Amino acid sequence: MKPDHRIFVGVVSPINPRIDSAEEVRDRVIEAAKYIPVEQLGTTDDCGFAPFSDDTSTSRDTAFAKIKARVEGTAMAADLIAGG
Repeated sequence: MKPDHRIFVGVVSPINPRIDSAEEVRDRVIEAAKYIPVEQLGTTDDCGFAPFSDDTSTSRDTAFAKIKARVEGTAMAADLIAGG
């Protein structure tokens, strides 16, 4: 990892139908921050929500709920890291 690199860590699983909580995402981000400098850390899903046009394994509502959890959990982690 070079100083100008940003490392994105998958914090939600598109394949698992269970919707991750924002708290679970927060904890994953905090864990990743132990190994990756926070100024270089980014979050994403594990592998994408629609790798093929015929993939219907994840509904639109589930995908958006998972994205919402990622955004909220990442913000929660950022607040904790900034304050800690």
